[in-house]
Amino acid sequence: MKKIILTSLFILSYSFSNEISGVTYFEYSEDVFSISRTYFTYKKTISDELSFTMQTDIGKVGDDDRSTVYLKKAQLNWKLNKDIKLSMGLIGMNMFNVQEKTWGNRFVAKSAIDQAGWSSSADLGIGIFKSFGKAQISLLMTNGEGFKHMDVDDESKLSLQIAYGEKDLSKNDGFNVGLVHSILKGNAVAAGDGEDAWSPCTGDGAPVAGCTEGGGYWLETVEIPETDTNVKGIFGGWSSEDIVIGAEYNTMDVSSAYENPTNNHDISSKLISAYINYDINANLYAFIRQDNIDYDTDSNTDEEQETTIAGIVWQPTKGIDICPNITKVVCDNCVDETDDVFSVNFQFKF
Repeated sequence: MKKIILTSLFILSYSFSNEISGVTYFEYSEDVFSISRTYFTYKKTISDELSFTMQTDIGKVGDDDRSTVYLKKAQLNWKLNKDIKLSMGLIGMNMFNVQEKTWGNRFVAKSAIDQAGWSSSADLGIGIFKSFGKAQISLLMTNGEGFKHMDVDDESKLSLQIAYGEKDLSKNDGFNVGLVHSILKGNAVAAGDGEDAWSPCTGDGAPVAGCTEGGGYWLETVEIPETDTNVKGIFGGWSSEDIVIGAEYNTMDVSSAYENPTNNHDISSKLISAYINYDINANLYAFIRQDNIDYDTDSNTDEEQETTIAGIVWQPTKGIDICPNITKVVCDNCVDETDDVFSVNFQFKF
């Protein structure tokens, strides 16, 4: 309740200001209406060198059906000179911000790295951005948990982006290419101090009375291993008049080090995404996107998932987008199978 009150006061405080903007994602899917996201953004230029951005995010967290309000950005930008900028606070990440604008249909689906959960879109930390003409390098040091989970440990995440060309192909013609790389370490927690987990009864000395082979589960406290997570990606896009084309190739390597070396296991995943937007006329365009993710490239189970999204976006007037679309998922050896889903997505901007 406090979060809702504070957010309402924030919105009212700046309701007469031209520096506040907002966007809402509304959806009809599987016979249900829902609002997946609502953002309120306030931007303020303090001086020629300083500016500030605050953004709230309203959406669902986990399995809770209620909408939750939380702070997504509280970012101070300090322009050290015309080519160098320093950002600090709850800042936007640099792992998929360019790719997301090339994709251009965030209200329909998140971009590939965001959808896979390989990086958050914002995090607490500090970042430096340096321009070299059409090229830009950014390096961020953040907590690593993301803006939804701010449990701080003593490890930090480093995120590097090197990009060249036009950063927003959804609005401007041109091209871009780039690479991203993040490194995150996770602390180890010994067995007995870790997280609770349900383990199957095997009959091999499980310390629970009546726990026999095939006879249910028992609760144990498991060890949390030390992990090294490396995400790497390359991307590119091209836009000219009626068409926008983009593609990206990403990998994630997770190395786990348990106290017992026999438990150590490294997992490598790869994620490929390609998308095309084509303008039919001034207020109508079509798109298609295909993602392919291999959750464990070294596993013999061959657990791969291919997702195709196709739709048409109609923009009847300024500030509204209407998109009937279909999502088709093909998954080999996956636990959860998904049927084709038809949806109508709406985006309202002010």
